[in-house]
Amino acid sequence: MQVMDDVMRQAQQGSMAAIIQILNEALIEQRVRTRAVLADRVLQLLCEANTAEQLEPSTIIPKIRATLESLEPPKIHRVKLYGRIAQEQQLHWLDDVTRNPESELLWSEELVLHRSLWIRRWFQRLQIALTPDQTLPAVELNVPVLRHGLPPILRNTLGLALLCGVSFVTGWGYHHWQSQMEEIPPPPTETATPEPAPTTVVLNPNGVPVTSDDPFADAVRLAEQMSAAGQTAETAAQWATLAEQWQQAANLMKAVPQTHPRYATAQERAVTYTEYSEVAQQEADARRGE
Repeated sequence: MQVMDDVMRQAQQGSMAAIIQILNEALIEQRVRTRAVLADRVLQLLCEANTAEQLEPSTIIPKIRATLESLEPPKIHRVKLYGRIAQEQQLHWLDDVTRNPESELLWSEELVLHRSLWIRRWFQRLQIALTPDQTLPAVELNVPVLRHGLPPILRNTLGLALLCGVSFVTGWGYHHWQSQMEEIPPPPTETATPEPAPTTVVLNPNGVPVTSDDPFADAVRLAEQMSAAGQTAETAAQWATLAEQWQQAANLMKAVPQTHPRYATAQERAVTYTEYSEVAQQEADARRGE
């Protein structure tokens, strides 16, 4: 189960090998195998089986669409499907089917994948980036998935309005609670509380604070803090701080040595955390312009 969860997480992050593995699992009853190439932001997907009956498009195409739309891999919006009888020659299959479609193919189909609101995808990718034993509770936005009925700019505007509304309500509740706490007089104390001793911060070669000998663990810990802070950020300064610290988490992942058992995962998360930093910086710039 843990292995399948890892494959699902990698597929949602855009790993082509993981996407193919999940598609093959979905089509195992039809005994169909898939091969894929990402070219010009279009997923070129070859479906092969021993007989034409196993490649019935009315069965194969809906399963592939449902599987890919549930994964929502980044940067994949269009899919070109090809169906053909299995062949031994596989190295240059895309050249073969595009050069001789009539002799090579049983059928072909082009799909445009439906996408959910960007805010839902952002929270999902944030949760995917955390390790299984450190995953935060799922964030339920209760936002219906919008299809192509609304223009993209309107869908993004609705998502931003929702995020601002959640941030406003959370901030108002916090300030209301804080004002009530200030009205309660503190209990008398006989001695002043000593100031905590300063903490020694060690910097790695990238200039990023490290609190342990494992930069991967430090990056995950910082990512957890930033995911929580992102729920209540309101001002431009708060979003700018989020952007800076997400970049620190990305730099920590980049600092993971090749000998580390999770080096490959660290390189993927470095890219993901950098994207979160860019999103937070865009939000900070937008709020400065208000």
